[in-house]
Amino acid sequence: MPRTGSPTYSFILCTKNGGKRLLACLDHIERLRAPDDMELLLVDNGSTDGESFEALNAFAARVRFAGRVLRTFVPGNSAGRNVALAHATGEVQMFIDDDCYVDPGFVEAWGAVFAQHDIGYASGMIVRFDPGHSMLGCNEHEREVRIERGRFVRRGFIQGSNMAFRRECLQAVGRFDERFGAGTPFAGEEWDLALRASRLGWAGGYFPQPRVAHDHGRADADARERLLFYDYGAGAVYAKNTFSRAGVTVFRQYVRDLKGLRPDAPRHAMLRRGYVDFVARRAA
Repeated sequence: MPRTGSPTYSFILCTKNGGKRLLACLDHIERLRAPDDMELLLVDNGSTDGESFEALNAFAARVRFAGRVLRTFVPGNSAGRNVALAHATGEVQMFIDDDCYVDPGFVEAWGAVFAQHDIGYASGMIVRFDPGHSMLGCNEHEREVRIERGRFVRRGFIQGSNMAFRRECLQAVGRFDERFGAGTPFAGEEWDLALRASRLGWAGGYFPQPRVAHDHGRADADARERLLFYDYGAGAVYAKNTFSRAGVTVFRQYVRDLKGLRPDAPRHAMLRRGYVDFVARRAA
């Protein structure tokens, strides 16, 4: 059943060499309509620009929220998020990327979603900051979609640029797999976590009310290379979860995904290669 009462919140942001978009991201966080005691966990993933770590500290010192700056030099966004999760205490734990700008009502919207729906994980709306940019990495659909517990979560359904989890769900599922995510060979850490959550009996969903604008800066032509990186990571996520108790279902979905791509296309090759490379690494 949906929960009642006012939840507590953890807002988690990881960055590495965030630049001007990080500063804009922080400005939007400062304008959030959210409780002053919201837990704000800012993680520097080993920035080398001489600016990002300092910007996080300056922001945490001035912002009205309970800000805390953490740091890790372990490569990958998953490692940064796991550092934050070791300290997070909020009942609703929200994640965005450092090139995303939250709407002022972002926290209120996530609070309403988790109060009204019996879910463990969810993704929110991700609009293009620039309408001329690629739709890759965005989701502008207006309709809510729910995934029942135990069902297969299709790739791309949950995206790290705007996602949230119930604390109990993360406690049950565990941390992000640090073999996946930006800064590692394989994309797909949020998808892997959602697959694990569903297998453990958590329902999920997509809800358009919590909204961010994604300033990824990629035109359609630039997005093609990124798409191949996602395909390679997807193959690896399929491979990892083939070894789970839902392995037959996962492998069938992998085959179906392959059949949806031209056999001679680069995307088909990258999906296969990601699967094979992960299996090889696992065997090693």
